[in-house]
Amino acid sequence: MRSISESYPVKKLFVKNIDEARDILFRKYHQGYEIVNKREVLDGGFLGLFPRELLEVSYITKDISSGPSRPLYPLSSYQSQQENEASRFSKQQEDLLKKLSEKTAQPSSALTSQINELSRQLQEINRKIDEKPVSINSVSSADDSHSSIDKIEDLLAENEFTLSYIKKIKNKIKSTFSLEKLDDFSRVQRSVVDWIGEDIRVEHEVSIRKPRTVIIVGPTGVGKTTTLVKLAAQNVIAAKSNSKKLQLCFITTDTMRVGAFEQLSRWADMFNLELQKAENVDDVKKIYESVRNSVDMIFIDTSGFSPNDSSHIGAMKATLDVPGMNPEVYLAVMASTKASDLVNIMQNYEPFGYKSVIITKCDESNHYGNVISAISEKNKCISYITNGQKVGHCIQKANPIDFLIRLENFEVDRIHIEDKFGE
Repeated sequence: MRSISESYPVKKLFVKNIDEARDILFRKYHQGYEIVNKREVLDGGFLGLFPRELLEVSYITKDISSGPSRPLYPLSSYQSQQENEASRFSKQQEDLLKKLSEKTAQPSSALTSQINELSRQLQEINRKIDEKPVSINSVSSADDSHSSIDKIEDLLAENEFTLSYIKKIKNKIKSTFSLEKLDDFSRVQRSVVDWIGEDIRVEHEVSIRKPRTVIIVGPTGVGKTTTLVKLAAQNVIAAKSNSKKLQLCFITTDTMRVGAFEQLSRWADMFNLELQKAENVDDVKKIYESVRNSVDMIFIDTSGFSPNDSSHIGAMKATLDVPGMNPEVYLAVMASTKASDLVNIMQNYEPFGYKSVIITKCDESNHYGNVISAISEKNKCISYITNGQKVGHCIQKANPIDFLIRLENFEVDRIHIEDKFGE
């Protein structure tokens, strides 16, 4: 096996300490270098006088991605100018020392004075290189630390965004803002709020043929039945405001939960319609065929199962698989569910081909980073959010603004986000 030094040429750097070496190498090669050895050495100084203790650092540069090794951040013109000056003075020193060794072992006072002056000027130039302003083109410190990034990270964590989502936002900040602009925290914060809003995709309703069939699926306890009734009430109220009357049909397939039929039956009575009960796909098919030409909308209530109960979920999917029904399927999840569980639920209910997500019980949660992180990771849309128990008034179409104004301790520009995300 070939050694590293055989694969890549070893280069050397003389510095005061290892931190100085890492700083120089990072500025030149970013991550495209590796330190292979270091040792302390004595620098002979001028004419062997006043030796200094230095650190000799051996390193290699290599391709760590897909292209040749190169500096990630280009050197500024200021740095290039100073390093060129240092090179010129160093060459003059070498020429003087060469002349000195050729002529005499003891330098003249004039020559010694000239060497000392060149040495002083060279040290001053090296000091300026070390203290040069950091390039304002990018964030280039090894740990990417900046107070604005740290503040944003803390705010996102407070709002229960996932680590992966926080990392995504941090990377976007670093690729978007220069160090100079990072100092403007209000500007950074405003951009982060915009990015969060852009991650909240909303599903808009489209006109479809009658009867419009709505099915809500999801785990136990998320409020599927109440949400189904809220959707029905919302449509009835909207039709009434337009002087129209909707004909509805309720079907329940929930044979598992005690009192499920009775609960939905009470709501059906409010709409003055009969509630139909179906235990298998044949029942659903029979009911659908009997009402399809006489109603405007069909609402189907379903049983709740653990998202890990694949056998019951599969059976429920089969029960709803009626040819020609073409339902709108929504997945209901609670706002307070932790992000990892939301991702798992979304994944395990994929077989239903759900249209989008309904976030329920938003009044019971103070943070929404978990929801935003999950829907972003799974690339899903949100259709509705629900708040409270009042049917007809506690459900609304989702909008990024609903989530952004609830970001805790963020300074949200309400006028700006309404202009950007309002309908």
